[in-house]
Amino acid sequence: MAKRAFTLIELLVVIAIIAILAAILFPVFAQAKAAAKKTQDLSNHKQIATAIMLYAGDYDDRVCATHHDLETGETIADLYTWFTPLQPYIKNKQIFRDPVVSSNPTIFPSFMTLNDWLPNRTDYLINGYFAHGQSLTEYDRIAEQIMIAERNPSIAFFDYHPWDSAPDGQWERGFLDGSGYTIGDVNTDSQVVDTKNKGRHIGGNNYSFADGHAKWFKFTQTLNPSLPIDAVNNWGMHNIDNKPPVEE
Repeated sequence: MAKRAFTLIELLVVIAIIAILAAILFPVFAQAKAAAKKTQDLSNHKQIATAIMLYAGDYDDRVCATHHDLETGETIADLYTWFTPLQPYIKNKQIFRDPVVSSNPTIFPSFMTLNDWLPNRTDYLINGYFAHGQSLTEYDRIAEQIMIAERNPSIAFFDYHPWDSAPDGQWERGFLDGSGYTIGDVNTDSQVVDTKNKGRHIGGNNYSFADGHAKWFKFTQTLNPSLPIDAVNNWGMHNIDNKPPVEE
């Protein structure tokens, strides 16, 4: 009895079906992977926020007083990052790593090199209002006040200032994740005007708030909707009570 084999047409049909299924399923798998990383990152935010709450509870409601900008004569050993005092409450440096960030930054503070930064790596930025020993009781709308945001992967800073601080009067939203827009120039802020920038977690980023919760937002959703998104003083939930600058 003769053996029956697949014909060329049958093989081509099978290959075509597999290709169609792959085209349908691969994007689904990619979205599921991205969603899992977003959830993991959100968990990091929540644990960091909880650690800050625990620290403040042990120190009269005050957040840690950090030292991110070294002065003349100081060395990298004098650096005291915002997450250093949180280690007793977390005990895991991986919490400060975003699962989607793998590249090293290219812009550093003047006193640092890549080798200095790597042992002090964080993929998250603390809001400057929470990096200088401030009391949490000073904030009226804590559920709307962002405490931790996501670092621009290209910039190796530790905090950002949601108040007029740059030479041109802009606030430092350039330090936040924005896929490489011009620092200090709100008109070329790709988080707002560059449609290619989708945020690093499915169209947005995760944020931790002063009441301890964490939530995902598009960057524009963190701004004040009653002000133009390109207004130099539109810091929205990054400075919800419109507070003046704090001394470093």
